[in-house]
Amino acid sequence: MIRHFKIWVLLLGFSLAALIIYFAGSLFVSGCSYRNNCIDGGRAQAVHTPISTLIPATLQSNIAGSSYSPSPDNCTVDAETLLSAWVSSGYSENQPYPFTDLNNVACEATFADVLPLFTQSNLWYPGALACTSCHNADLSTAASAQLDLGSYNGVVAGSHRPPGSSAGVDILSAGNWQQSRLNLVLFANRQMPYGLPPNVEAASGPTISAGIPVSIADATPTEIPSGEDIARPSNPGDAGDAVNITGDPTVGKQVYVDVCEMCHGPEGIGNVLNPGTGDGTVPPLNPIDSTLVSSDYKIYAYNIDLFIQNGSAPEGPSPALLMPPWGAQNGMTQQQIADVIAYLISLNK
Repeated sequence: MIRHFKIWVLLLGFSLAALIIYFAGSLFVSGCSYRNNCIDGGRAQAVHTPISTLIPATLQSNIAGSSYSPSPDNCTVDAETLLSAWVSSGYSENQPYPFTDLNNVACEATFADVLPLFTQSNLWYPGALACTSCHNADLSTAASAQLDLGSYNGVVAGSHRPPGSSAGVDILSAGNWQQSRLNLVLFANRQMPYGLPPNVEAASGPTISAGIPVSIADATPTEIPSGEDIARPSNPGDAGDAVNITGDPTVGKQVYVDVCEMCHGPEGIGNVLNPGTGDGTVPPLNPIDSTLVSSDYKIYAYNIDLFIQNGSAPEGPSPALLMPPWGAQNGMTQQQIADVIAYLISLNK
């Protein structure tokens, strides 16, 4: 009996082994024919294709105040033209510099027009990180090449700058654009921005709206058509550089909250008491004095700028609140003034 049991166990083992070999052979033959590889078999080959339906990610800017809101009056220019003109003109922070845009229009811009090229994500190509994602003010640990592209001082200070030092390797080549490290990396070698897909942009970089035509910049402020005198501050003085700078209303809103709201009220609606003046209140900025308004943005900005730059004392025997000369006393930078002007104009549209 024991002998017969052993025989049945051996037969069962051989049968299972044969069954497994048969099953495996059947799979091979059905998938690969009778050849020794599946490439020649009758099985369809897998073809890997890119997924064309994925939507490129949109990224937020990496520093506060870097949102870019072009005006309808802006010129159309590629990044290389804008940067090369700025560097070649001496790379000033506030002084306008000339360039010719893609429509062959004579234009001018300031560093405020250049900065979004470094701080705006999705600009160089869809899904692109802002340059400041890698090149930022954290020189001790995070900034690639110890380079800060988030501010004028950071750009001018250069790369490989030790923390606490005011200067590193000059990336602007003292105004020689063709020899500058910035030109070499961005355009000559097309090494950056990081992850730039082949042929996604022209060799000259993205096309953006920046600067304004010289014809607008050189517009001379005049009296309003009705002949009514335009309101002017009591303090003498001319407009400042802010009228030549492209303002950002989004940034200007925060500057307004920090500096102006206490006297002119939320969103400029006024109703702030000012004892000792003719009507007892601070003038509202929303709506703003109608004589300051102009369809020409340059004139509109000029009219507002005179008050912010030079300050003014309202009519009345002893006003408790006076408009400080924010520009003349460097209480606000010219960029901040330009941003506030842009914000006030946006409130009155």
